[in-house]
Amino acid sequence: MRKLFRFFRRDRESLQAILNIYFVSQDLMVPQIHWKKSQDYGTDTIRLLIYYYARILYELAELNENRVARELIDFVGRIAKRLLNLAAAEPRFKIPMGKLQLAKSLEQPADRLYEAKFYALGNGSYRLDFQGVIGKENYFLPASVLGLLQFSIDSLETAYLTELSQGLEKLHYYYRFRQDFWEGTSLVHGPRFALGKEKIPASQKPKEEKFQK
Repeated sequence: MRKLFRFFRRDRESLQAILNIYFVSQDLMVPQIHWKKSQDYGTDTIRLLIYYYARILYELAELNENRVARELIDFVGRIAKRLLNLAAAEPRFKIPMGKLQLAKSLEQPADRLYEAKFYALGNGSYRLDFQGVIGKENYFLPASVLGLLQFSIDSLETAYLTELSQGLEKLHYYYRFRQDFWEGTSLVHGPRFALGKEKIPASQKPKEEKFQK
């Protein structure tokens, strides 16, 4: 019976993308997105990033790394504000990531791999399955988010960066006022709110903060 249920579940979902994030030691990261179905690269990339970010916050909470998760939220929040004010003619900024550098291709064997499979479900929602190597998650999990965010900043057109900024701020609002990031149902409801049409009430919008290069 379980096999039958799994069959019907697979029949109602469609694999949209496979995200691989490779690390070579702690100094080099290679994010690669393999799209299976994509109608709008910008919107689809933002959707994947929001769901991945939500999953990483949840994973950190599962590992009792709530402090690291909250620090990541604070830092990503400052990046989101910088993105919102990015003019079309302004050069893309680099996220401060210490010694960690991004590369476009994997030139040597990776020491660590995070893999996320992103599915569209028959009811119009999405699901992200995640797996990765165990160890030093308080460094590598946040680093994977920041690296994927930098990859998106570098590859998306300016108009999409505004959409990305708004999605990140809405996800943070959801966690602050509606449901904590460590609750399992927030993996669906948080990103759904972040990518939906409902707006943040003006009285609850975060204040402007300066982003330090």
